[in-house]
Amino acid sequence: MRALTYVVQLLAVGVGYYLLDYAAVQVVVAHPNAVALWPPTGLGFAAVMLGGYRMLPAIFVAAFLTHAVPFGPSYAAAAISAGITLEAFVLSSLVDGWAEGRTTFATTRGIGRFVPIAMIAAAVGASVAASTEVLLPVSPRAEPMEAASFATIWVPWWLRDMTAAIVITPPLVLWVTERPRGFDLSSALEVSAVIAATAALAALLCGPLAVEVPNRAALAFLAALPLIWAALRCGPRDTATAALVLSACATWGTAAGGPFADSAEAPAPLLVLLMLGGTVPSLLLAADTVAHARADRMLRSTRNELRQAREQLAQSHKMEAVGQLTGGVAHDFNNLLTVIVGNLDMALRQLETLNDALAERLRRAINNARRGALRATAITQRLLAFSRKQRVEPRPINVNSLLTNLTDFLRRSVGETVALDMVLADDLWTVETDPMQLETAVLNLAVNARDAMPTGGKVTITTGNSFLDEEYCREHEELTPGQYVQVAVADTGTGMSKEVLERVFEPFFTTKEAGQGTGLGLAQVYGFVKQSGGHVEIESEPGKGSAVRMYLPRLAGKSPVEQAPERPAFLLDTAPTILLVEDDHDVRAYVVEILRDMHFQVLEAHDADSALRLLERNDVRLDLLLTDVVLPGMNGNQLAQEIKRRLPDVRVLFMSGYAPDAIFQQGQVEPGAELIQKPVTQQILEQRIRMVLEDA
Repeated sequence: MRALTYVVQLLAVGVGYYLLDYAAVQVVVAHPNAVALWPPTGLGFAAVMLGGYRMLPAIFVAAFLTHAVPFGPSYAAAAISAGITLEAFVLSSLVDGWAEGRTTFATTRGIGRFVPIAMIAAAVGASVAASTEVLLPVSPRAEPMEAASFATIWVPWWLRDMTAAIVITPPLVLWVTERPRGFDLSSALEVSAVIAATAALAALLCGPLAVEVPNRAALAFLAALPLIWAALRCGPRDTATAALVLSACATWGTAAGGPFADSAEAPAPLLVLLMLGGTVPSLLLAADTVAHARADRMLRSTRNELRQAREQLAQSHKMEAVGQLTGGVAHDFNNLLTVIVGNLDMALRQLETLNDALAERLRRAINNARRGALRATAITQRLLAFSRKQRVEPRPINVNSLLTNLTDFLRRSVGETVALDMVLADDLWTVETDPMQLETAVLNLAVNARDAMPTGGKVTITTGNSFLDEEYCREHEELTPGQYVQVAVADTGTGMSKEVLERVFEPFFTTKEAGQGTGLGLAQVYGFVKQSGGHVEIESEPGKGSAVRMYLPRLAGKSPVEQAPERPAFLLDTAPTILLVEDDHDVRAYVVEILRDMHFQVLEAHDADSALRLLERNDVRLDLLLTDVVLPGMNGNQLAQEIKRRLPDVRVLFMSGYAPDAIFQQGQVEPGAELIQKPVTQQILEQRIRMVLEDA
């Protein structure tokens, strides 16, 4: 098949070259000054540029037949054909090595280099032809010409070949190499108008009708004006085509007796100048216009990317500032909630010994207050999750299994008027994340979807494997390219406007009526996904529903879930002594009371200096240091290091209203240290103290 294709290409080039050469010979015999270019030369150059050196045999054979048939075979015909073939070889070699190959006519640099290449290649062919005709006449009956006739033969040959290379080769190459464009009626009409205007103006100004017009030769150059229109509006291919039409019409006009017909030289110098002066500048202008348009598109694209980057940076700074604020607020709330929940627990324990009606009423009131305090505790945890300071406990999980186990609860949560559809991908990758946080995130999204469909609708939860490439991750600086598991929650609800989407992850931002939402659901989703090293995005339009997609990093390899070792029961012969250091008076009083209720011996101090002064007493025996991390003056970690320097066997347990991850990241506590997060209840505190002391 490839061989057959090659043969067909050779035949097409050879036949085309022969027919054009034969026609050009007929025209030059009748009107020598009208032929300013040699069409077969332009075809041969284009064939070699497009098809490579494989097209050279077709050019040689066609040229030989053209020169040999009228006079019979001769060495002169073979020599001239070899020169024509050689000039095509030289042009193609120089274009490949010095210009830009097949894309030469798409850039100003390529066009600027092609012009001297055409001059050099044409000079090679003209030199061989002139030398041959001087030394070896084509006709056996003709006598060799004088050497002085060399220039007379060389100049017209060189001009015609050079002009053909510049006028005919570009449109042929561009029509083959330029990417096909989709049909556009307005563009097609404009190109047709350009071609028609070029042909009409060239025929009018270069034809016989302009013979009686004063300055007719100078006015003929106005025929090149439509080429400027083509260069500015239509691109290199159509500009080269218009230039070829101009040259063809100018040739016809000269043959028909136009302004250039009275030239005594062959070809007419002004005709050559019109062709070259119209073609080269218009091709350069067209290529430059395309380059400017491309640069303008790139500039607009860069500006859009910069604008989006600035918006994303501003949004990131805003979210970071809000995260810092919420983290600080959550810390203060945790201190308050420690006092509230702790004292309510103690009040309940005191009421356990009473059975009368008053005690029951007090118990109900305290339980109601305690539930409210626990709800407040949950809100602080969501705030910490948004600020990415909530402690997470990641472990390898299969998201499909987690969602399957959550299905019944989700159906109850969305209600009977909302259909729930689960589309879980096969062979889903494993992720390492906190399953409780993921369940909470999916539940928050499902509840939000339900609220967006007050008259009913459909919630679709899907999972899938995704790959986020570098281009996508460049738009989200916290992401790294790689494999992610996608968990998407879509609804058919009311959707969100652009203004709402810009604020949807902010804590306490809600479009619901007062009392119907805290504005922390999506904040929890945002914080959880970001803390897991993933990404979350929302697509929504008013009236078209919403889709929230969470991307969680794939866990490489297989990591089984580690089981926590069972701890032995805590047995001590004597009551341990605990040094409590807490700067908040109410919190310190509450913790002291519950520690004593647990039968520990307690020493208390409000700062590090007071704690160290207590240790200076010789009769102090210390088993555990229970200290807040943030203290006035020396912080809790520095205090612990100083005490362990004096008493190496002392165990340390830190407390903080801030999230553990934030404490570790800021270096306030060494990684691996025991840390309990406020609000502190008696049950949690007792478990952690006994755990720390058992490890001693």
